[in-house]
Amino acid sequence: MITRFACPGYMKNGEVDDLNLRVIVMVVFFVVLVLIDRKALAGINRPPAVAIDKADFAPGKTPQETSAAMARVFAGATDDESRQRAIRDCLYSIVPLTVLIPFIFYIRFGMIGPLGWGLTVFFDVYCLLWALGLYFLPRTEYHTPVKPRGDWMDRVGAFWLVGCAFGPFFGWVVTAWPLTTSSWHWRYELRVLLAAGLPILLALPLLRYARGKSSLVGLPLLLVVTLLPVSTATGSIRDLLEGPEVRQVQRGDVELHLKYSDRVLEGVCR
Repeated sequence: MITRFACPGYMKNGEVDDLNLRVIVMVVFFVVLVLIDRKALAGINRPPAVAIDKADFAPGKTPQETSAAMARVFAGATDDESRQRAIRDCLYSIVPLTVLIPFIFYIRFGMIGPLGWGLTVFFDVYCLLWALGLYFLPRTEYHTPVKPRGDWMDRVGAFWLVGCAFGPFFGWVVTAWPLTTSSWHWRYELRVLLAAGLPILLALPLLRYARGKSSLVGLPLLLVVTLLPVSTATGSIRDLLEGPEVRQVQRGDVELHLKYSDRVLEGVCR
């Protein structure tokens, strides 16, 4: 209704000309953004305030020393005041990210889709984890009392966040192309393995560090962050369990339809 009233010149046969409308919305959006907050784009391409020293992340450093170095280098947190400021910046960033990323996907593709929403959630969780890490940095009573062992389990667990971020992405890539009756099953199995199995597997070695008060923080984080990528594969899991359904289409033809992911299989004999 608003589009029909505000942009009557960009209607074709009663429908919106998507490309022209997206350009108009993009220009108006960024004009309003700058008018509301003139510093909204001021941080783009800003060089880091602190240079990275290789000694800060040497293998022999303790987790506490590495965390302090990361807070100083990547968040500029050198004292309590700068740490508090970095926490506020991380939390404030969630709002513009939640608005801008879906908006950019809409401008570029005319839709947001699962990839756009997934990227939005990824950056929101990233900012939230930074804020939580900075908040608990000086609260040593919540740090794990278990010393790192540096064994193969630690090496596996070190890729937990990487698996949570890229497992669902590569799982989506596997099923992004049209599905056929001969390929959909193994492609869905691979997606479930990447998006759900991999994050769970990588999270298991980290459970041994959730001891004492650190479990009050570590266990909920492990559970919630791991469940985020797992949730992206629930539709695929249910389709694997129930299989495709036969659905009637025009002129008496039928198609095989995956109900929970809303996909149609190609190569059906009619």
